This record gives sequence, C-alpha cells and structure tokens, in this order.
Amino acid sequence: MSTNPSDTNENIKTENSSVPVSNKEQNQEESTNVVKSVDAQLSKESSQEAQSEQILEQSIPSSYQVLHQLSNRSTVNFNKSPSMTTSERERPTVKNTSLDYELQTSDDQSTTPINSINQINKAPETEHATSFATNVLSHTKRDLLDTFKIMKLATDVYDTLFIEELKDSISPLLRALAIRQKYMHHSFQSYPSTIENFLTKILQDDDQYQRTSLNVNLPKREESDPPTTTATKVEDPFTKPLLPPMDACVRVEKGTFRVYTLNEQKQWIPAKNKHITIDEFIEDYTLLSKMIIDGPLQSFCHRRLQYLKTKHELHTLLNEVKEWSEAKLASHTDFYNVQKVDTHIHAVASMHQKSLLNFMKKKMEVSSNMQVYKKPNGTILTLKEVFDELKLDINNIDIDQLGVHADRNTFQRFDRFNANYNPVGKMVLREIFMKPTNYIDGVFYAELLKEVIANLEASKYQHAEFRMSIQGKSMNEWDKLAKWFLKNKMHSTNVSYMIQVPRIFTYHRSSGQLKNFQELLTNLFQPLFDATINPESHPDLFRFMLYFSGFDSVDDESKPERSIIACYTVNPDQWNTSENPPYAYYLFYMYTNILALNQLRKSRGLNIYQFRPHCGEAGDVSHLSSAYILAENISHGLVLRESPVLQYLYYLCQIGIAMSPLSNNSLFLSYNQNPFLEYFQRGLCVSLSTDDPLQFHFTQEPLMEEYSIAAQIWKLSSIDMCEIARNSVLMSGYSDEVKKAWLGLHYKEPGIAGNDIRCSNVPNIRIGHRYEVLCEELRLLKLAYHSRQEEDTDVDTF
Repeated sequence: MSTNPSDTNENIKTENSSVPVSNKEQNQEESTNVVKSVDAQLSKESSQEAQSEQILEQSIPSSYQVLHQLSNRSTVNFNKSPSMTTSERERPTVKNTSLDYELQTSDDQSTTPINSINQINKAPETEHATSFATNVLSHTKRDLLDTFKIMKLATDVYDTLFIEELKDSISPLLRALAIRQKYMHHSFQSYPSTIENFLTKILQDDDQYQRTSLNVNLPKREESDPPTTTATKVEDPFTKPLLPPMDACVRVEKGTFRVYTLNEQKQWIPAKNKHITIDEFIEDYTLLSKMIIDGPLQSFCHRRLQYLKTKHELHTLLNEVKEWSEAKLASHTDFYNVQKVDTHIHAVASMHQKSLLNFMKKKMEVSSNMQVYKKPNGTILTLKEVFDELKLDINNIDIDQLGVHADRNTFQRFDRFNANYNPVGKMVLREIFMKPTNYIDGVFYAELLKEVIANLEASKYQHAEFRMSIQGKSMNEWDKLAKWFLKNKMHSTNVSYMIQVPRIFTYHRSSGQLKNFQELLTNLFQPLFDATINPESHPDLFRFMLYFSGFDSVDDESKPERSIIACYTVNPDQWNTSENPPYAYYLFYMYTNILALNQLRKSRGLNIYQFRPHCGEAGDVSHLSSAYILAENISHGLVLRESPVLQYLYYLCQIGIAMSPLSNNSLFLSYNQNPFLEYFQRGLCVSLSTDDPLQFHFTQEPLMEEYSIAAQIWKLSSIDMCEIARNSVLMSGYSDEVKKAWLGLHYKEPGIAGNDIRCSNVPNIRIGHRYEVLCEELRLLKLAYHSRQEEDTDVDTF
C-alpha cells in the first residue's frame, strides 16, 4: 500500500499522533479491549534464536568481510554526489511516521476493529504485533489527532547527500549489533527485543520501505494488575533450603572453568554449554576497534546523534505541556514516590561523613573497652587504647579533621581519592569501622551499614545496589563475606548487593600472595562453582549467592597499559609478572567465567548474574569497546562522548549507563562538562547514581541530592527525573518479580505497552516518543541494507 507524499518544499511539519492524555483509569480500561496477535515463530524462543543466529551468520556481512571493507576504505570524496538508483527515485521524498501509516491503513480498511487488525497483521513487518493505533489507543482514531505532535522531516532518511556514508556504515553497524547479541545470549544477559526483531526482520523480503512499525503487543491488563507499586518481601536467607549435590565437576582450561558431567558409563564428559574463546573475542574486538576510527562511520554516527538530540529538543517544545497534563492525571504518583535505584554505590562509602563521625563517637561512648584490633605483634587493643595510641581525642575530631571528603585537591588524583577512605588518615580506623573481615568480624561495619539501610527503608522508594569487594587473593574470601552477611542479617528489601573485583593483580603479585593471574581467577570463581554444584560444601556461600546480582570490575582506568592485542596469547597461568593485565584481559576472563557459572546455575534453576563493570570514567576509549561486547551495562561512561560510533551503538542497544556527575566533578570532569544531559537527550539509557556518598555528598539522602543538583543545573523537569528513575530500575540487578511490582507487570514490552504510568509516572507521550525515534533509526539502517542489497544484485547481474 502506498503512502501519500507531502509537499517536498516543506522541510518540517508537525503531525498529530495518538498517545492519549485522558483519564488514567479510563485509559487502562480501554486497553483491556486489546486483541493480541503474536507471530507463531516468536512464541518458540529457542527455535527462533537458533534460526535467527543462522540467518544472521548467512546474511549479515561477516566479520572478515567488514574488516576487509574497513581496511580497503580510503578517504571519502565529499564532492561526489551519489547517483540515485531506480528504487531510490521511486521512493517518496517525505518520510511518514509509523503513526501516519497506521491511521491511513485504518481509514482504507474496514471500520471493524477485528477486521482491521487481521488486515494489518498480513503485513510482513507487523506479524509479531497488533495495530498501534487500534490497540494501544482509544476507539476513535481521528479523535486522537490532538494528543501530541511528532516531527516529520522532509529530507531525513532519503537525503542523497548522506546516502554514500550510510551505505558505507550499514555493514559494520549490523555486524556490531549481531556481535553483542551473541555475547548477551550466551551469558543470559539482556538484549533489547526491539533489536532482536529488527535483526531478524531486516533480512526478510519487505516491499513497504516506508514502514517501520511502532506496533507493540499490548498485553491485556486484568483487574488484578497492581494499580500502584507494592512492597516485595525479601525472604530470610536462613529459610532457603540447600539443594542436593549434582554429578558435575569443573576444570580450568586456558583460564576458563568448564563444567563436566557424568554420563551413563560414569565417565566425565564436557557439558553441552556454549562458550567464547579468547581468539573469537579478539576477532570481534579488533573489528570494533577499526570501526571506531573509520572516517565515514564516524561522520554518519555523529550526524545521527546530533539529529537525536535536536529531535528531543523539538519534542519538548511541542509536547511538554501535554506531557505534564498526562502526568497530572496519574493520581498519588509523583517523583517522590516512584521507585529509584542507586545503581552504582560502594558499600564502604555509602554513608555520609557526618554519619560516620557520629557512629565513631557513639561507639567510643558505649564500647570503648571492647577489644577491636590485633596488632602484628599479637597485642590486642580495646577501642579506647587504639585512639590513645593514635593520640586522638574523639571529642575533638570534627568533619575537617576526619578528612574523608573529596575536594579540589583530588581532581585528577586517584591516589588521593583512595587515601580519603582512611578516617583521620589512619588505616587502622578503616579496618576497625569499615571492613567486614577484621578482629571483631565486621560488627561495627555491619552496624554502620544498617544505619544506611534503615534510612533507605524509611524513604520507602529509594534503593541501593551496594558493591562489596572480593579481591581474589585467597580462596576463603567468599566464605568470610557470606558468613558476615548471614550472621549480621544484612538482607533488606531496599538493598541489593554486587561483587566488585579490584584490578590490582600487580599489588598481590608483588606482595607474594599470588603467583599468576590464574590463581586470582581460581580464587574468584572456584568457590562459586563448588557452592553451586554441592551447596553442602559451602552452605553460607550458597545462600549468599542468592542475594547478590552481579559482578563489577573497578580501579583507576587512567593507568597506562598494554593493548590486549599484544598479549592475549599469554594464558592466565602464564601471566606471572608484576605487570597488570590490560583492561580488556580482565573483562574477558571475568565474562567467560560468569558465562560458565550462569549456564550451570540456570541448569539448576538458580539465579544468574550480570556483568556491570566500571568503564569509561577515564582512560582509553577501547575500554568501552570491551564493555560493549561483554557487559550488560556500565558505570560512568564519560569517555563515550569521544567516540560517536560507540555512543550510537550504545544508544541502539540501549545499554545502561550509571552516571555519577558529583563524583566525576571531584575526580575527572567538571560538572558543567559532564555529558549526562547530552546522553539523556539523545535517548541513551542513563541513570543517576552516587558512587561514594562518604566523599561526595552531605545529606542522609545522597541519591535525592544527586537528582536535585542535576535538576537545578540542567533544568530537568519532573518527567525527566521520573524517566531517569525508571531507567535506574530497568538497568538494576533486581529480580523480574521485583521489577514487575515497581514498573508494572508488562514492563518488558517495548514502547507504550511496557509503561504503566501508575508505577513510573512517565507519560505515554514520552515513552512513545523514545520508541518512535528508536524505530526510525532502525528504519534508516533497514533502508540502507535493502539499498545495498539491490546494488550488489545489480552488479552481479551486470
């Protein structure tokens, strides 16, 4: 079916679209009349995945072909005007939105809703979804034209000035999307369903070049759907029964744990699990490294990012009042009572400085005679004796003397930042008050963290993902941490835990605690595999593993390092020098072992883990290439502003970025130069986090402090902040059950179908805008792909 082209002299038009701003409850009742139409193939996930991977390998240009194309590419001739092929001349010069297509189709077809849906479902691109205008919106389509305005640009997708760069860019971009899809699937990490469907459907024949569907499969809302967020109870770890042991074992092969099972002949055979080799990773990493320095690809991605930012600004100008009107109809919901997750916070610095000082003073009053520290010579000191030996009077210590807050002297000085973790500059006080493993088994540390947790529980709508450290210097670190967690009952509905692994192999190797890098990997992962295979061997660890959600990799990224290309052939058991392995080396061996662990735990019906490293705070942009391939989401991402190619890929894949502007302001980048606002406007999935409240914040609610300063500096609206809060929940490590309670039962659905304004306070207008723009970018890539296929066919025919 053809579309009606508009006047080609009109560069920008506004077209009314159809996201209703009506009574909230009435809108929810109307959506219950949705007719659900799902493609039969999409219902079979396993077969679909296998078929999709096979199609991708056969149809999308291979890594070798893309590398060959990038290597042979010379300078771009900007003076050459690309010729228009027959298919390009036949296409209209005005891009109609998906919403326009829906409305026109509904007018041309029967007015019966069911017949209209059945006709629309015959279109190849809408086999997986029902009509956007018919199902998501209200009954009378033309009554919805006054809802909100969508920009329709006359010279956007089909501008011949950019078509050459677009065609040069399509093969690398498609291959990059397919690479991430492979790594995320193997490790059971998330990958957007919108991109999944795109990679599958782009390879199917499709005559409707003007159509990139905004159709979404809006599940029917039952009356039992929770109208507001409900508290999710966290079970007591002691109530979790231990699973029986399984007939399996693990062996280390070139730095990666491999699972072996017993067959009927009682022989150990490798489990049929997918894995990634270092050679395969280096091939993909090399391709991505070439992509980010390719001239035409950088130009194309830069233009698209600028377009995304400008279009959001235009959307705000046109629809801000209507967004506010829709938000106001959501009763009893505002920014203060939507769920917010601090997606990047270190437990050791989760309290503010005044809280730490008050806690130390309180302990001196009630526990001054308690034995708390054992000296290297074996002498045991009470808390009072420790302060006397340090010649400190707790009553005379103020915030300035405590010295744990970052200031201008820590800018570009990561060494001074680390030193600030020591109260009054004394390491012994840090060991007594801020470590889980010490002479008093971390009792003070647990009490201090419980004060922070109590504040979170009192706020009800604020949550935190505490990072706890495992250094990998010994095998018993895990058991000690698990014992501390269970003994002090550290579980809470408002707190989730992550494990951070410092990249300090150099220090452990120089001190003689480790002989090679493989020992570090063994200390990190062997206890986890053992506890999963035979929970009775590590009962506390088995229960603790149910309460942390992922792994982080932390350290100063600005340190100079060798490229992984120069040293990847060195196996971990051969890395026995004091030189620290490269960032990508750390990330790959953490990823590949998390992959094996996730596959084992998945087979036992247990929870699995995300990989969410610190990345892009400083250092080389290649760190972001590694994380793009291996990580579900990242923390910081400042360096992403230097690479338009990677930034565009992070946008397309909606990779979560937990940003901490106040932390960056004290360490690496001043607040007014922080790219957070630019990322947000362009549509990247960003959230606000605190990093280290002890060093960067002043109040008992550091996350709200972070939001309030960002809102004032960047003039964020309440809707902007609610969208950021929604992003924080989506990228967090909380379980699917918890996210359903916080965001709605259908939060995984793309676009408006996944939004429940009663939970998120984000208007459907905003969600619809984000989804529309993403689909337009995918349409652009699709058109380029088909155009290139036609050219290749013409050349072969000639």
